[in-house]
Amino acid sequence: MVQINLKLSLRKIKYIIKVSYNTFEKATYDQYLMASLALRSKDEQSAYKYIDDITGSGSLNAHFKQLYDKAHKLDENQLKNIMGNSMYPMLKIDKSNSYDYYPELNVSVFNNKLYEGDFGKYEDLIQRLYIQEEVIESELIEKKNTSLPEPYSIRFDESKILVKIAEEWVDLPEEIFQEVFENNLTSIDKIKSEIHNVADGSGWFALTNAVINNMYANNNYFYDNGDHCLIRNDDVRKTIISQLAGFYIYKEEIIPYAGNKDLCEKVLNLLLENKSINEFKTRSVITLLTYSDDLLAQSVINYILARKDSKELALMGIELLVRGIEKNWENEALKSFMIHADSSKYSYIYKANPRLVTDIQMLSMINPDFLTPTHRKKVEEYKNNRQAIRDSIDKMVGEIATSGMRERAKQLKSTDKTKRFHTLVKRYDAHSKVDYEQATLKELEKYLKEVTEMYDLMKELQKEVNKEK
Repeated sequence: MVQINLKLSLRKIKYIIKVSYNTFEKATYDQYLMASLALRSKDEQSAYKYIDDITGSGSLNAHFKQLYDKAHKLDENQLKNIMGNSMYPMLKIDKSNSYDYYPELNVSVFNNKLYEGDFGKYEDLIQRLYIQEEVIESELIEKKNTSLPEPYSIRFDESKILVKIAEEWVDLPEEIFQEVFENNLTSIDKIKSEIHNVADGSGWFALTNAVINNMYANNNYFYDNGDHCLIRNDDVRKTIISQLAGFYIYKEEIIPYAGNKDLCEKVLNLLLENKSINEFKTRSVITLLTYSDDLLAQSVINYILARKDSKELALMGIELLVRGIEKNWENEALKSFMIHADSSKYSYIYKANPRLVTDIQMLSMINPDFLTPTHRKKVEEYKNNRQAIRDSIDKMVGEIATSGMRERAKQLKSTDKTKRFHTLVKRYDAHSKVDYEQATLKELEKYLKEVTEMYDLMKELQKEVNKEK
């Protein structure tokens, strides 16, 4: 059994039930007087004369004559009843009751209750309306006749189609269903998935052109047991299509990537084949890679980093390097690794392709056991050169510190030389915060140049201090 909501153009006629009947109301003095006149007068002429005598030509004249005319139509018993209990018979027209009739289903809805056939033609209609008075006349007035699409609950139950009317299920013949349901399904030829002839459970909807077009909006889909599976950033949406009574319905199942290795690998391979993986969000690609084989993940990272830089994917690739995936990395991927890796990972990148690492400072941070002979020699020369520069800087800074010239120079007249000396001393004294270890060779050479300048200024200022003694 399948239940869905559909818009059907069922014909619905709204009828007003007009009922005319006599009832009684407390008689006014005027009504009572004219009823008494109608009962006792010999004829209309003598009654009118009496009215003329008591009212003259005033406005009450016409009023009393109208009341007399109504009373004159009543029979003697009715008039005597008025005299006895002062209850005046009134004709009441009731239009408060209405019902909806569905011609194609031959059912009616009155007060939210379902009735077989046309309710207005029931022989006991008056009793069902709970009218106790004597009915003079009843009439059905057609107020509205429509067949506009409205939402209905439909149930496909084995070989039957049922529609919910007033909370009850009514048989809907298939030929009528075909007439009242308009779907204009022009895109059905696009469907390449299996169309089932059975369906069960809830969550089914009417298949529309929009649903079909969305299924085939791009090439990122595959079929699982004949059902269409659309690849999306966060999951795969499976669309199951069935045909019942010539009518197409569908429901969707959402399949997440997390923990599903087979699905992730299937999706990655298809995206690579379609060359559309770059259209995916990076976080979604990382989810797919997390649950995939390492070598497939390597292929994906190679493909993407060859076309755009991504810190997240580069870091993931570095993790694969550390885990032992060293071969078959593309140069562009390794270059991206070098941009985003910390120094502890340089050795892994170097092992993957030594030719890519040309920066001498980066080479100096790589495990010497991994270096080629040529690179090892360059690194030794680089380190020796750095050490020589450090030794020179330390020697000159040490001499300046022990010379006492930082304080003694304050005795001299302020000049460009003294100002420059104090600036350099402040920058490079023994308590300087200059990080020589992290400095590049070029930076070290700059430091050496300035420290040498400071040392030469110290010698010149020392001579000036000695002259003043």
